[in-house]
Amino acid sequence: MKPMVLADIKPIPQYQAERDAFRRRIIALKKVRRTTLGPRVSVVFENRDTMLFQVQEMCRIEHIEDPALVQQEIDVYNDLLPEGLAIGATLLIELVQTDDMPVVLRELSGLEETIWLKFGPHAIHAEAEPGRSTEEKTSSVHYLTFRFSPDQRQALLDADSVRITSELPNYRYGTVLPRETVASLAADLLNG
Repeated sequence: MKPMVLADIKPIPQYQAERDAFRRRIIALKKVRRTTLGPRVSVVFENRDTMLFQVQEMCRIEHIEDPALVQQEIDVYNDLLPEGLAIGATLLIELVQTDDMPVVLRELSGLEETIWLKFGPHAIHAEAEPGRSTEEKTSSVHYLTFRFSPDQRQALLDADSVRITSELPNYRYGTVLPRETVASLAADLLNG
């Protein structure tokens, strides 16, 4: 995926004027690219547009206008944009107020290491951003990368069904991705 550059980030006043339309577009995009994985987990497949929105929002909320500081934000989010034949995703552990958060996060420790995309004879293991889990607990947010070979990319494009699964012993779930989601991911791989 093409990395973001400073010229991609609009000055706050300009962004503020265009924000509602941009935000609506990103919400619609994320709706297509979001799936649930069992009762506690959502996965959002990210792309350059979703990351650009994150940077714009961070700059707006934090009043970041200094180009050097904007570049720091860009660098952080560019690290989450996969290069080459790859798809990036954010895994979110959903907690509610009544949850015993430490218990839930301990029970799901290592979850990010058990996520797979499966289609046809192919299974692609997610690479998790290191340092977000310990034996005692996991983070509620993880960044994942699914790396494809050229053959796997073509197989995804041709697949009748694509599943995302969790194989943590105490959190085994899988869901079939909607065709619209698969088409969006395929576009990422074709344009990557």
